[in-house]
Amino acid sequence: MIDIEEAYDILFDNVRPGPVVEVELRDALHHTLAEPIRCDVDYPPFDRSTMDGYAVRSTDVRDSPVLLTLVGQIPAGTTWSGSLGEGEAVQINTGAPLPDGADAVVRVEDTQLVEDGARVRIETAVAPGRFITRRGTYIAEGQTVIEPGTRLTATAMAAAATAGESRPRVFERPTVAILGTGDELIAINKRPQGAQIRNSNQYLLEALITSADATPKLLGVARDDRDALREKITGALQADAVCITGGISMGAFDFVPEVLEMCGATMRFRKLTIKPGRPTLFATGPDGTPVFALPGNPGGAFVAFELIVRPALAIMEGRPAAAPKTITAALCGTLAPTSARRTYIPARVTEETRDHRVEAGATQRTVTPLSWHGSGDSIGMTSATALVVRPPNAAQVADGEDVAIHVLEAS
Repeated sequence: MIDIEEAYDILFDNVRPGPVVEVELRDALHHTLAEPIRCDVDYPPFDRSTMDGYAVRSTDVRDSPVLLTLVGQIPAGTTWSGSLGEGEAVQINTGAPLPDGADAVVRVEDTQLVEDGARVRIETAVAPGRFITRRGTYIAEGQTVIEPGTRLTATAMAAAATAGESRPRVFERPTVAILGTGDELIAINKRPQGAQIRNSNQYLLEALITSADATPKLLGVARDDRDALREKITGALQADAVCITGGISMGAFDFVPEVLEMCGATMRFRKLTIKPGRPTLFATGPDGTPVFALPGNPGGAFVAFELIVRPALAIMEGRPAAAPKTITAALCGTLAPTSARRTYIPARVTEETRDHRVEAGATQRTVTPLSWHGSGDSIGMTSATALVVRPPNAAQVADGEDVAIHVLEAS
């Protein structure tokens, strides 16, 4: 067995970013940008009004209230060809270009039309530049809008569109083959008989892989037979990465490590000093394909995915190599001493007032361990939003003490 820090060193040495592709912007959501996006114009591309109102010369309204002659109108999306003279005003909408000669905008609520709309009464003075966004305020032509390595969110997509980038270059989303193993697994629409269990891991991994911005590829279940397993694994290695559950412990029918080597894979590590998730295997196929063999128990598979597979997929998608980060939270309840392995406990994080710990009325992050019966209990993990991270051989933790937590990404 190796500890998790050594596992990350091995993982980061053996996982590489995938290929770079050009995609339509609408298809780029949650991809990682491979090349910078630069703006092809100043933005805004003109001086524009930030309010509905009247474009004026600030010197004309210095001694407000004052009457100005209304000489034009500028709806958004149009320009005005004239030049504003002394004592004149132009009606202007939010987002419309400022006319020549104007240096400020008066809000419509600070005005009143008179003489059947021929003139406008300005009720308040405005300083030069008031309610105007100058050309290039947000970004100048040629400047970088989004740096490489950025995961494209909805707001980043809007920035890319503003910059005129219709086909960004991004890292290709990896396809991850999912393979369950075990004679005991049955479809979820079947009622278990005898020693059978439903194949919940398929749905767990499919959801987790999707939440990690990768594409799951379902390969079904391989029975506890070397030849059947070898056929399935050979096909799985055609994907960009492979996730196998079960068949990796010390039992007489745990053939996955042996069959992986038969298929030309190189073992990188086979066990971790963590609980749950100890029998977690990482290998690379003949062409370098990352292979993750996770415990058959759903709790162990979940923890191993969050600690090992998710960071690896992030690398494949073009993001920096990084171990999951922990933060601290105040414990609600107590935790027993731990064994010689680092322990991960499903929990729920909240923000609440704890007057005995902090100033009255203030809030702090708290974490409550779930009622969970171990790695085979998928139901007890249902409402988990974090994992409490306990070091090896740690003493009991009392209510209110700080503990380390790993906040789970939304899935």
